[in-house]
Amino acid sequence: METLGYINTGNLALVNPLQAHGTVVPTAPENLGPRVLELSSILQTTLDIDMQIDLFGKEIQRYLSIDGLVYCLPESEQTMRYGQEASHRATYDLKLEDNSLGSIRVYREIPFANKEITSLENLLCALVYPLRNALSYKQAVELASRDPLTGLHNRMALDNSLLREVDLAHRQVLPLSVLVIDIDRFKAFNDEHGHAFGDDVLIAVSQTIANTVRRSDLLFRYGGEEFVVLASHTAEEGAMLLAERIRENVAALRTVRGRDTSITVSIGVARLNAKEDTGGFVERADKALFAAKRNGRNRSLLG
Repeated sequence: METLGYINTGNLALVNPLQAHGTVVPTAPENLGPRVLELSSILQTTLDIDMQIDLFGKEIQRYLSIDGLVYCLPESEQTMRYGQEASHRATYDLKLEDNSLGSIRVYREIPFANKEITSLENLLCALVYPLRNALSYKQAVELASRDPLTGLHNRMALDNSLLREVDLAHRQVLPLSVLVIDIDRFKAFNDEHGHAFGDDVLIAVSQTIANTVRRSDLLFRYGGEEFVVLASHTAEEGAMLLAERIRENVAALRTVRGRDTSITVSIGVARLNAKEDTGGFVERADKALFAAKRNGRNRSLLG
């Protein structure tokens, strides 16, 4: 048996037939055995966490019979799955230098024997370093796609999401709508109260929109005082109802950082047409927004 790292799994002489729970903290890569090094090399061929978990599930089946596994990202409810859940499970917290890398639960229909638990723990050591790299890459990508002031997704993220959502809507023949939102007379907030207060207004409006949209909607800061919402599975009527809720909730703001204020937004709405590309889709919403501005602001118009 290879000793590949410090494994704390409690009393495995009597493995619970329903669950073993422990922590995997591997040693340095140079101390790993050949089987684990081979698996680690395979996992390092990608920085995509979904692909890593899929590869890990497939590769460990060369050495151990399992039905499936579920990986939970650290400090998140997001999960990645391989195979299917079953009656018996072994759960492990993955750590490296006291940093949590999430947890993994391995399933199968029959109980794990002690020897199989040891084999599984050894194989899990191969996952830790590739997973650390993939999580670091994921964090870097997310930071690059976030607006530092509001915390919303930025224009780069919008461009990527538009391509994906438009393609999905066309392939599955599903409705997709876009809302382009602009804060009315935003320049006046900066001119009268300074840029710091202007930033406070942007944050307050972004939070109001975020609290109004559905969990399935995607919200972006488009630039300056403009925001964009991508509303999947949403046709014209639903998109206009959402736009009106956003407009009314922003107008209901009476103070920002203790200062009395009056904020309104104008909103342009468009539904994706058959065979329409991302440019034409957003352009129609933009034109509707400009029309709302020309017609007195603080209103929503369909393009």
